[in-house]
Amino acid sequence: MKLLALLSNRDDSIIPDVKSALKRYTVYPLKTFEELEDLYSNIPLNLLLIDTTSHKLSSMSDFLNKLDDDRVVLITPDKLDKYTKDSLPRSIYDFVDAGAIKAELPAIVERALEKQQFENELRLLRKSQEAISQSQTRVNRRPDTEIFSGRFNPDPSGRYIHEKVVVNFAKMLTASFDMQKLFNHFIDSVMEIVRVSKMSIMLRDKDIFQVKNHYGLDPSLADNIQLRKDTALAGWLAKTGRIINKPVNFPDSESVTIKNEMEILQCSVSFPMIHRGKLIGIFNVDNKITEEPFYTEEIEIIYVLCNYLAAAVKDIDLYHSMWYQKEFTDNIISSMNSGMIAIDREEKITIFNQQASGILKLSSSDVIGKDLRSLPSPLGDLLYETMVTGKTYKRYEVTLNPADIPIGINSYRLHDEQQNPVGAGIVFSDLSDSRKLAEQRRTTEQLKTVNDLMAKIAHEVRNPLTSIQTYVQLLHEKQVNDELQQFFISTVSQSINRLDSLIDKLITFSCTQDYCLNCEDINELMSEAADFISKNIPAAHKFTKQPIDKPFYVNADKRQLVKAIYYLVLSIIDKTPDGISIKMNTIIYMEEPSTAEILITYDSEESIEDRKLELLKPFSDIKNLGSELNVPISNKIIEGHGGCLDIKSKEGINTYIIKLPLLDRRGATVSFKGGYVSE
Repeated sequence: MKLLALLSNRDDSIIPDVKSALKRYTVYPLKTFEELEDLYSNIPLNLLLIDTTSHKLSSMSDFLNKLDDDRVVLITPDKLDKYTKDSLPRSIYDFVDAGAIKAELPAIVERALEKQQFENELRLLRKSQEAISQSQTRVNRRPDTEIFSGRFNPDPSGRYIHEKVVVNFAKMLTASFDMQKLFNHFIDSVMEIVRVSKMSIMLRDKDIFQVKNHYGLDPSLADNIQLRKDTALAGWLAKTGRIINKPVNFPDSESVTIKNEMEILQCSVSFPMIHRGKLIGIFNVDNKITEEPFYTEEIEIIYVLCNYLAAAVKDIDLYHSMWYQKEFTDNIISSMNSGMIAIDREEKITIFNQQASGILKLSSSDVIGKDLRSLPSPLGDLLYETMVTGKTYKRYEVTLNPADIPIGINSYRLHDEQQNPVGAGIVFSDLSDSRKLAEQRRTTEQLKTVNDLMAKIAHEVRNPLTSIQTYVQLLHEKQVNDELQQFFISTVSQSINRLDSLIDKLITFSCTQDYCLNCEDINELMSEAADFISKNIPAAHKFTKQPIDKPFYVNADKRQLVKAIYYLVLSIIDKTPDGISIKMNTIIYMEEPSTAEILITYDSEESIEDRKLELLKPFSDIKNLGSELNVPISNKIIEGHGGCLDIKSKEGINTYIIKLPLLDRRGATVSFKGGYVSE
């Protein structure tokens, strides 16, 4: 860990800029020269950064002359001339323009620290050579051997009271997952064991150890100290897992670095906080206030407490993580627009959110913890079925009793880590508003359709009336030649037929029909339909029928059913070129229920099966009102006979299929109710 002090009393961005540029190091900002002197008297500084705009070098020349070479970097508003550079103290290493802090300062600081490291290693090498000449036995001695030599007295002092330590330790374990309270009890426990002037607890956050609680340290310094995981002290504690005392001998550069870092932390002993073999924190203590050595029993009990503290810290972290996750989940559940209910394996209700309470008109406090059978039917049944059988529901609609509320439900099975069922949950929404909205939308669409229909009817009626009115005017004037009269007679006749056909279609489609149902032979019905179609379709189209061998009977209003077949043929003629051949045949299915299928087929490259819904929907094209009503009117008549209309396309052949129920015998007494045939 490298500690850099920044001397500047400016409130502008220079301090944030320096900290941002030197993220790898601990930068301690100071405002006054007195603060700098106080810090330097307690902690060794690796490097001092001075803002010459706020602090003049002349006022601190004596202090700068006492520093080692290359210990200061100046932050100046302008570049220094050669004369000024030569007059600077030896402790000044380099300078940087205030406007180039982010670009130049990191490299300058790194070079200064590398130079200091090199000088320290040279110094160590000289001392090592002197030590070799004095005693060969000290050549391969490890730093940890030197560290603990003569520092711990094996005899216990007997000063502290074990009962008080146990009480404080018990308080530490009952800190109610309050991290700061836990640290306070821990420090109290240590103070009962040994009276020291300074203590600090550092915890690891990602790659950095930071002071989380302390005693006797400068709060500003504690807030700014950062110990990276790859520093000498942290690395040694992580590697060995043992207690370390501030080195007094320096056989290598690592011990020097450890000493410097412990001086910055203002401690003489550092304890590792180990959890599951990993270093999660460091506990630092300074010397006793009486300057007595630490006793083995004191060190051992503090080491044990550190391990318990590490476990407690991890437990509190886990608790807070779970608590935050629970709060996050509860916020999501409470903010949902849908109701949510969950049960456990004991069939008890564990979740009942605010939306569920609003939809079901039940209080959460009255429901949570109760048996699932306290829920309105059929919610409890769905939850139980999902949990026991694993069956899930997607967009399943039910009506709640007795409130008669329509809701849509999705159900889920809940599993543990081993994928064993531990409960079930449902998410549901009140469909009342959506159904009302859908009904309003349908009403709006129907009104729009009716308005369009009225406009189209007015247009369709106006055109024929124009020709009729013109003919009446000509008759009134009596100045008409034979050819013109014949033309208008033909035109008026066609207009009247067109009006009659349109009005008949509108009446058939819009009014409820009273069908006069009788037992009718399929062959006779097809023959009559074929004769009517042949007389009324253009001569360019051909229509043929294929009779069946045996008589089969259906309950039908012959006139209306012939009209339905005729309108289907008209629909084909309107959408096909001249010369198309239309065929009609019948297939009888004797399986229960027995049915007769009347097939009307024709060849076409265009598939009508893909347009099935469009063809069956009335007024899909209001511009062609007469022809667009053909298929919907046919479908209405067929459904009125208890049958259905289907549309198929295969291999270039389009087929309208009229499915009608067959009568069991010719003399059966039949009636028609609600579109279904019954005896």
